[in-house]
Formats: sequence, structure tokens, C-alpha cells
Amino acid sequence: MSKFDLSSLDTVKGSNEGFDVNLYNPSTNEDIGIIVTVLGKDSDVFNKISKQQNKKRMDRLSKNGFRAGKVASPSQDEVEADNIELLASCSTGWKTVDGKDSKDSIPIDKKDLPFSIENAKAVYARFPWIKEQIDVAIGDRANFIKA
Repeated sequence: MSKFDLSSLDTVKGSNEGFDVNLYNPSTNEDIGIIVTVLGKDSDVFNKISKQQNKKRMDRLSKNGFRAGKVASPSQDEVEADNIELLASCSTGWKTVDGKDSKDSIPIDKKDLPFSIENAKAVYARFPWIKEQIDVAIGDRANFIKA
């Protein structure tokens, strides 16, 4: 019997528990003191939203079928909106960390923005560099394996 236990690599469990993503300035790669908590791509939420989005696309294909020999595929804007919805749905909170103090909001336009999925969608749409960092973190299974 192997000494290695596969349960130590349970990415589903880790993905459902979440991971804190430190955001980094895209020009200096410096930690900016904002943390976003996310679920991983093996999480129940990620899989549920992915399946819903795929079903929506398949339903549209079967409803619209072929038009003049072309498949009615989603537009780039629809794909981008689906991606933002998926990332926001897998986000469970954010906070600003300044030394020992932390707040459950992030500063945007000199106002504190509390976490909500709708606010996350707006932030990810406005700041592509944040969306990219969140996307990479959610997709990296190593983030969801507990040491």
C-alpha cells in the first residue's frame, strides 16, 4: 500500500472552502492590501454556474439551429459577460488590509464599496487586471490544496 493519501489532494474540498487572493498592482507587482476570497474551479458553485451557462448556449443552438449554414454562436460581449458572472459568483468576499486593521469593503472613487456579487461584477468589468488575477487564482488548483 502506498504511503501517499490522495485525500491530501482533494481540490473539490479546497475549492469549496475558498482561497484568499492578494491583489497586486499591475505595473509594479506590489501587493495593494486588498484581498478577495474566491472558490476554485472544482467548487460546486463554479460547476453549477458553468453548467447553467453551457445549457443556455445549447438551448439557444437548438432553438435557433442553423441560419444560412452558420451556427448561432454567442457574441464576444456575451462570452465576456458570462465570464464575469462566473468569476463574481465564485467570489465570496473582499477586504482591505492595512497593517493590523481590515475592513470588509474596498475603496473605489473615494468611497467604500461593500462586497456583493453585483459589485464584484462591476469591479471585474471596470478593472480587467483584477478580473485577470481572480481568473488565474480560481483556475490554479494549487491554491486549493491545503498543505
